Amino acid sequence: MRNFSKLLLCTLLLFLCHHFPAWSQEINNSKALRAALPAMKKEKKEVDALNSAYRKQYGDEWKAKWAEKVIENMEGKDFFVRSAATVSVYSYFKPQENQAIDQLRKEYLEEVKGFIFGFEMDEKESFEEMEELFKIIETYLVIQTQANPMLMPLQKLADKFFYVKPYLARLDVLYKNASAEEKEEYEDFYDDVQRFWNNAKAQSLNFSRIIREELSKKTMDYQAIFGLVNKMYSSNQYYLGAKLTQKAVEQLEATNNTSHYFYQSFLMSLGNFYSLQENYEKMLEVQLKQEKLGLLSHETTLIYSYLQLKDYEKSLELAEAYLNKIDPTNPFYFGIINCKISCLFGLERYDEAYDASMEMMTASEKQGKDVNSGSYFTLGEICKRKEDPEQAEDYFFDAFEKSKVEIGRLPDMGDMDNTAMLTMKLYNFYYYMMYVGELMTEGKADKIDLNKIFEEYDSFDYIIRNILLNPSKLGKKEIINISEQCGDIMYQLAANVDRKEAKQLAYNYTLLSKEIDLSSVIAIRKYAADSKNKDYKGLFEEWMKVRKEILFHEEGLDIDSLKDISFGLHKELAIKTKEQVFYEMEKNTVEWKQVQAALKDNQIAVEYVFYAPDSYAALVLKKDMDSPVIIPLCKEKELKKWLEPEQRMSEINGIDYVYNQNGKQILSLIVDPLRPYLSDVKTIFYAPSGILHGISLEALKLSSDEKAKRLGKEFRLKRVSKTSLLAQQTKLSPRKATIFGGMNYDDQALQEQSESGGERGLKVKNKKKKSSAPSAPQENQIQMVGGTFNYLRGTLKEVDLINEELTSSSVEVDLYTGNSATEDQFIEYCKAPTDILHIASHAYFSPYIKKEKIAEGSFKGAKKIYSDPDPMNRAGIVFSGANYFWETGKNFEDKSDGILMASELSNYDLRKTNLAIVSACQSGIGQSTRSEGVYGFQRAFKLAGIEHQIISLWTVDDAATQKFMTLFYKYYVELSDIDLAVVKAKEELQQEYEHPYYWAAFVHVQ
Repeated sequence: MRNFSKLLLCTLLLFLCHHFPAWSQEINNSKALRAALPAMKKEKKEVDALNSAYRKQYGDEWKAKWAEKVIENMEGKDFFVRSAATVSVYSYFKPQENQAIDQLRKEYLEEVKGFIFGFEMDEKESFEEMEELFKIIETYLVIQTQANPMLMPLQKLADKFFYVKPYLARLDVLYKNASAEEKEEYEDFYDDVQRFWNNAKAQSLNFSRIIREELSKKTMDYQAIFGLVNKMYSSNQYYLGAKLTQKAVEQLEATNNTSHYFYQSFLMSLGNFYSLQENYEKMLEVQLKQEKLGLLSHETTLIYSYLQLKDYEKSLELAEAYLNKIDPTNPFYFGIINCKISCLFGLERYDEAYDASMEMMTASEKQGKDVNSGSYFTLGEICKRKEDPEQAEDYFFDAFEKSKVEIGRLPDMGDMDNTAMLTMKLYNFYYYMMYVGELMTEGKADKIDLNKIFEEYDSFDYIIRNILLNPSKLGKKEIINISEQCGDIMYQLAANVDRKEAKQLAYNYTLLSKEIDLSSVIAIRKYAADSKNKDYKGLFEEWMKVRKEILFHEEGLDIDSLKDISFGLHKELAIKTKEQVFYEMEKNTVEWKQVQAALKDNQIAVEYVFYAPDSYAALVLKKDMDSPVIIPLCKEKELKKWLEPEQRMSEINGIDYVYNQNGKQILSLIVDPLRPYLSDVKTIFYAPSGILHGISLEALKLSSDEKAKRLGKEFRLKRVSKTSLLAQQTKLSPRKATIFGGMNYDDQALQEQSESGGERGLKVKNKKKKSSAPSAPQENQIQMVGGTFNYLRGTLKEVDLINEELTSSSVEVDLYTGNSATEDQFIEYCKAPTDILHIASHAYFSPYIKKEKIAEGSFKGAKKIYSDPDPMNRAGIVFSGANYFWETGKNFEDKSDGILMASELSNYDLRKTNLAIVSACQSGIGQSTRSEGVYGFQRAFKLAGIEHQIISLWTVDDAATQKFMTLFYKYYVELSDIDLAVVKAKEELQQEYEHPYYWAAFVHVQ
């Protein structure tokens, strides 16, 4: 009998694994629920009757046998009937009490989630239907809470059911119009729903909606608002929190209720929100109001605020006045004297800063208090500025030693978030590297313990990756800055210490640090997008949705609040996936030895690096080397001399100035120092840094002689983001391509165009007002922005020829030209990406100009773009119809605006696209950074997951571009090798156009 029971249980479990199929839209609506009510009633009666019968028949064993029978009877029945049975039976069992019921809960949970959150109401529901739906909701909440309360099911019900479905509104209508008998019958149900909703609303993260509701009330519920404000702190909703708090403050002031208990609390919260936004001007405004009303929490607050605003004189005045009133036993003494030291340092009064530091140290000793590591570090910085290197050295080392002691005092965090511990360890390494830097400055390289650096670096590598996987509004820039300063010392060490380990360390650091923030974001997105975990995938999709809302927001929408929400979702996703993502990043870590293993005998890897204060160097690696070597190159100002003409020139003359006239001088700075290692080299893999991102190395002439060779004729040059990528294949056989070109940039129907070529860039054209596009902002100069995008006949010919070439080689092509080549059509492509994406059009990267510096009469859309501080929003590719938005700042009818910003592109998952080509001007230009590459389309394509891109470095001639692209596809189809096809296309084009302006702009970035 016991064996039979086991067999029956196994049968039930097997049955349950297939029992709840994925929910269908056919049952996901009120009509289906309405039709199922009689069957659900019948099922409940049968289950209850079975309950009574089994109690009498089986005594103590009735419950397990009853459950087995109920589950067995579910077979073949629809969702609603099974749901009625599940609701009736599950509550009799605690979790892990009955294996079959546990499996029932698990299977039911997956189906009921889809049912609830996809449910469609027709607002014809009866009380009976509403009550039945509510029972299903309650069941979901209980089962999900038992399974995993960390998924916050009540919050999910609030935000994804009650706030988006008309359930509450329908219930209110029913209850309002109900008869006295109905009200009496459903009163308890109605009250239960209201209680449930109040609990759910308290968990909601839909702060925008809650704020609207609170602000729409005639009388504000200050207690509720205070609770919301605290919740917004914990969820990083600083902008929404400030907005709500400001409204509460205004309401209390309007009713002359400033003596209210909450008024002081709200003012304090408002100041804190502004501080967290780094909006110190607003924070100071609030504090000055508090001071005027006698509500300032402490007079020292203003000292810190003026210091944050870098008003050192005012902060110092207040700090000294306060210090004159107190002695070192005052609890605020050490904080304020540190403010004084910071002010004196900021004012470059280093002797006084040193004296104040000594005063603080003496006071600490007298009171038996420890001096923290940061104070020793500050003293090191002061002595460095005082040109007292020996003392600076001592204090930096003291900071390092003290930091180790502080780390040792921290409690064990176990499996909890240990970002604070990691940050302290990062500072520990930073202090040590500053000490090493000072030894280098003093010429005491022999005192440097390289083994100690290598030992500490192992932790540094781990710490940097870990911290950057946990986004922080205030910390990321600081972390990258610390990393770069440590890198400065590593490069100096590699250049000045004759130890191969120092060179190896510098190379490994370069592979770690280049685009590390970008890499961490990509890793999180990739893991979440591919994850089988529905929670991760849902968070990722919600994050991408909010990012798109930010980009396509309506006029007047609170965009800062959306940024808060986006950050919150990013942070939640990062925290939940951190362990798995970190493992994936560690697994894919590449160091110099792996790069060397990928090189062939006639190849060389070159990592260009830029380090403080103004220097370029090259880390060089070959197959036969026992270690990389570092070669100091030049100062950036020396390089700029040959890149930036004194007078403004046309595009073609500017290219001539750099590549023909000054090629030899540029090569003498960045390539010729490498020549001792190039004698047997045919291929150079190089990763640019800083302003080198904007140089096409192959086009540089070896001398100013008219017939002189170019570097590209001497070597095959392969550009990569970092040399860890050189082993990646560029041989890819395309199966399908999506192509856009021949676009009509006006909102009218496409007509025969008179323009027959020119450059693929923004052209000034008279419309309502004469406007011009500035190439670079001038300080304090009011500028007119505008211009229009003219038709490019060459792009139509280009895409037609590419279409012909690809289709003749059995590559499937989706071709969009004229009015069909819209941004909306591009969005459709993003839903089903193809192997190749080719866009032949205009592109731009606009300089940043503050709104107040843009002249009246400027085109409104252009003004929006030029005045956006985010470089990812100032890089654009232009589609059909874009001139309407560019001029008016509005979308044409219900269409997209026609301008694909880099920030928009970065939201899409285009990993199925192997190659993206933007056949346009300036598609590769952006805002260059020291370690994070170029902010523009280069970064956007990487974020979207596209491994290979062909982009342009300057404004491109239309006819020459069309010929280059046609040649590229001819060779790509023939060779199935992206890099080789680019080389051969350029070689053939040079037979017609010798000048690099026509052929050298396009580069393959891997």
